Amino acid sequence: MAAESFTRELALRERRMTLLCALRLILAFGYLLVQTVRWPTTGEFAGLATGFVFCAYSLALLVFRGNPRVRGSSYLILVTDLAVMLLLTPLGAAPDVGLALLMFYFLITEAALLHSSREVLLLTSFGIAAYAAMLAAGIEQTFQFSTSSFLFMIVVGGALAHQFAYQSARTERRIESILREAVGESEEHMVAAVEEALQELSVRMKCARTVLAFWNPAADYYAVCRYPPVRHADGSPLKEFEHHQEWIGLSTGEIDAFANNLTTSEHGDKRFALHPYAIQRFEAYNVVSFALRDGDEIIGRLLAINSVKGFQAGDRDRLAAVAPHFREAIRHLLVVRRTKHWAQETERTRISHDLHDGPLQSIISFDMRLAIIRRLQEKHPEQAEEEFDHLTTLSRELVKDLRTFVHGMRPIEQDDSSLVASTRRLIDSFQKESGVAVTITGEQNSEMSLPGTLGGEVLKIVREALHNIYKHSQASHVLFGIEKKEKSVQLSVNDNGKGYSFGGSYSLDELDALRIGPRSIKERVRTLGGTMTLESNPGHGSNLRVVVPVGGDSSV
Repeated sequence: MAAESFTRELALRERRMTLLCALRLILAFGYLLVQTVRWPTTGEFAGLATGFVFCAYSLALLVFRGNPRVRGSSYLILVTDLAVMLLLTPLGAAPDVGLALLMFYFLITEAALLHSSREVLLLTSFGIAAYAAMLAAGIEQTFQFSTSSFLFMIVVGGALAHQFAYQSARTERRIESILREAVGESEEHMVAAVEEALQELSVRMKCARTVLAFWNPAADYYAVCRYPPVRHADGSPLKEFEHHQEWIGLSTGEIDAFANNLTTSEHGDKRFALHPYAIQRFEAYNVVSFALRDGDEIIGRLLAINSVKGFQAGDRDRLAAVAPHFREAIRHLLVVRRTKHWAQETERTRISHDLHDGPLQSIISFDMRLAIIRRLQEKHPEQAEEEFDHLTTLSRELVKDLRTFVHGMRPIEQDDSSLVASTRRLIDSFQKESGVAVTITGEQNSEMSLPGTLGGEVLKIVREALHNIYKHSQASHVLFGIEKKEKSVQLSVNDNGKGYSFGGSYSLDELDALRIGPRSIKERVRTLGGTMTLESNPGHGSNLRVVVPVGGDSSV
């Protein structure tokens, strides 16, 4: 539908250009005819030369009207036609003045058909001022500006400039307001806000489509949002940005550029690179693009697509004016995406370590014992039976490890009003699964709440500490403490198991330097800006102490 609409508008514009070229040529031949008739009497060669130049110019525009450069130079043609009108006006004779007036009406028609009300208003104001100057000088005398006509043009020009600047600033403020209010909201809200901002931009750019593309190569994330928006088959709006690997093509090539003759095989403007996939998907015929930069890094691009008049360098400046507002919104979104990506990668790393150290090792041992049983089954059936008993025991341990692993993957049930209550539920579940007794000390009846997601992160530290005790320490009892002091939450986990292979007390930095201690807990504590101390007494247990800063005013 977008391609058909653009094609219809383009065909209508080309028919208008053909009509205007024909009218311009008629005016030029009329002027040349008048000058040819007058030349034997006046002997003035200037008017005759002007007529030949006017005819050649009009004929060239008619012949080459389909050339992309000619189609994209409508403003230059309008200015040239205005210069021709000024050239005809001061010649003085009544026929010249009549042709000049016809040329003025032609200019108004040209501005109305190919441009907008702004150009019509400008030309009308200029025509009134020129007429005032002619009256002040006398119609038969040399053309000159009067003080009144000069002041009139200053006032009208200033008023027009103010109006255009006001409209431009109003659109920019509207886009800024829409995007600023969306920052920090959900992705669904952000999508709706960006689409609304793109709609405002589409009206300002007078184009059929606007597109915001952004990316984060480190997270392999490429996405777009567009106006008119993409809908589901039932007509409902998308609730997230379009994320396709194919959009990677939008992050390549020269991004700050424009082109008025795009095809999927060859670009009309060699400076501009737009991937053929994007040209086809957006049904793009002409495009102007501006980069969204975060420092030295390009994080996206803003595109206006399919303007019937074509794009010029000034259109890129219009995109540049609103680009910072889109950049701030996208930069915030990418920060959230990077954080989520880091959290996912961290969790994947933790899961892979847990799988490698637990169930995977048990499965490898299981496979090895199966091979041993196969070899002993014929020659030493008694030993095969013993190995089979070992294999049965190992399978039970494997089931137990997998249950523990699956339990650790479950989402934590967090009570927003009380961290202590959430911790008690977590510990009760641990005792049922493992059979290890846990005694809780500290603020058991306190209504302790933490801001944001901090409570969930603290609970994950508790779960991982208990999981490590059950998996490695062979402890029968755990003493757990939780307490809030000033602007921090303090955790302590003390078990009576076999402890770590090392002895002594170590801080977080020392554990990192020696590459010892529970890796996932260390990473979480470091991310939260906390401190950690691990005491180990081989054969007699270990004691883990964690202090996490709260910040702000959390209720206790």
